[in-house]
Amino acid sequence: MAVWPAEGASLEVGALSARRADPTEVVGHALAAKAAGSGFRAIAAQLGRPASTVRRWLRRVPEHHAQWLYRRAVEHCARIDRELLVRPAAQPTLLGHALNLLAGVAVRYRDLFGDPNPPWSLIGALSYGHLLAPPLRT
Repeated sequence: MAVWPAEGASLEVGALSARRADPTEVVGHALAAKAAGSGFRAIAAQLGRPASTVRRWLRRVPEHHAQWLYRRAVEHCARIDRELLVRPAAQPTLLGHALNLLAGVAVRYRDLFGDPNPPWSLIGALSYGHLLAPPLRT
């Protein structure tokens, strides 16, 4: 099993969080619901957020960004515990696969290193603060 980060190092969770009015946990729950097939209005109602905000978040995870998240997840699985890549839970979308692997890495990281941060904070750090793709410039 690979050890990561280097001894004495830790994930800088706060430094990698995107500046956003809503915490990573709320955005993450919205993405997980999207990955499971929910629409933006249902997600907004469930999270108590404006539909326009949730729609904007979901639009910032196009297929190419889901692929980027998946590649980061596989890289982190290879560093933390390759067993996470063996028969992961089936997911209906690539985004679902990425979030599932990132969640597995976050939980395993907490177990291995005793990190007290909540899983969604670690997932935000593992995605380098980019659960959402940068906004398009128009």
